[in-house]
Amino acid sequence: MKYYLSLGSNINAEKNIAFAIEELNKILSNVIISSTHKTKAEGFEGDDFLNLILAGDSKLDFDLLNKELKTIEDSSGRKRDVPKFSARTLDIDIVLQIDGDEIVFESDEIKKYLFVSEPLKELI
Repeated sequence: MKYYLSLGSNINAEKNIAFAIEELNKILSNVIISSTHKTKAEGFEGDDFLNLILAGDSKLDFDLLNKELKTIEDSSGRKRDVPKFSARTLDIDIVLQIDGDEIVFESDEIKKYLFVSEPLKELI
């Protein structure tokens, strides 16, 4: 199964993105990474975000991988008791899941946000 993950951070962004990539390399194989895109905070006033797409293969199903992603976010100090649109140490979302030639899951974030669609175009 190939997964495409959206990574974003605006708190110690370079450090937290590097941490996420290191951790994701432990649970995914054949990892490829887009260029990093700097984007304005959306929905709140805050520091700019660093965003990228990381793709890799995994035998984990969607739910198990998502659980692993939340663990990585929590390890970076991610706060979950704050408004949806707020500063964050790390945000990792599955935006695309492909099994062979079949798209199994496609997030609406791809169409909604350029910080997802632009780096995704680099890898597809």
